[in-house]
Amino acid sequence: MTLLSPLASALLTVGYVLLIWRIDRYEREPLKLLAIAFLWGALPAVIASALFESALGRFWVALFADYAEWLSTSLVAPPIEEVLKGLAVGAIYRLARHEFDGALDGIVYGSLVGFGFAMTENALYFWAAQAQGDLSHWAAVVAGRGLAFGLNHALFTSFTGIGLGVMRYWKHPTAKAAAALLGLGAAILSHTLHNAFAASDLCLVSLVLDWAGVLVVLGIILLAWQREQAWMRTHLAEEVERGLLTQDELDLVTSRGRRYRELVRALGRGGNLKRARLWQDFANTAAELAFKKHQLAVMGEERNNSAYIAHLRERLQALRAKLAA
Repeated sequence: MTLLSPLASALLTVGYVLLIWRIDRYEREPLKLLAIAFLWGALPAVIASALFESALGRFWVALFADYAEWLSTSLVAPPIEEVLKGLAVGAIYRLARHEFDGALDGIVYGSLVGFGFAMTENALYFWAAQAQGDLSHWAAVVAGRGLAFGLNHALFTSFTGIGLGVMRYWKHPTAKAAAALLGLGAAILSHTLHNAFAASDLCLVSLVLDWAGVLVVLGIILLAWQREQAWMRTHLAEEVERGLLTQDELDLVTSRGRRYRELVRALGRGGNLKRARLWQDFANTAAELAFKKHQLAVMGEERNNSAYIAHLRERLQALRAKLAA
């Protein structure tokens, strides 16, 4: 029974992580960066937040003893947690900008940090509920924190990621800083509103606001999908003219539905797993080529974009030859 709480938290987190991983339709992020984002949220961000909040909590108790808990929960915790969680997203943007293509990637990285943070935090809350010995109370806490409010931390930090993603192709330093700060500000504000209403026993208001925020992020995801598909159609059209892709292949790699059907078809040909992997690699390489060409067109030579584009063309040609064999 001791492992019941962390197991429940971990299983819920796995489901959410798989969900957010699937939204990156064309060019999925490197597993190493995803793991870094998740682990930062699960360990350093949680520990540092607890230390800072504990220190500042004593300050609020000294000044406002009667309202210290509400003030700490509503006004202290959100900025501390969002800044600490946002550090990982900002570091990935800064150090691996070539992998950061826009708002969608910001949502993915921000959400992964948030899910890591929520997994550890939820496990602690589940443990506390379990220690009371009332299974129905424990189940209610799991349902509330893990399901009804299960997307909260991912939602909050995804706003930070959106801000960084929006500024990705901007060149004016002031505009870039403003976008980043607005994203972080939206993360802190949404977190503050959630905590303030929840601490005031207005959990239904918190729930409505949180899911309204989820709908906003879903709208941004839909727009990002359309934008990325447009990038692919624009930048891969040249590859059709060069003979690197056929028009049918272009239509296949830019349509998520047709990509999956082609993958299933490859698996259906005698269960040919090798061919399915080749096709998946072909489609992913084509998407990466389109995104890298977009980076070159807008930002110029970031980390030898032209050389990497030439490499991707060679790789695509080799994969195409293997698929034709």
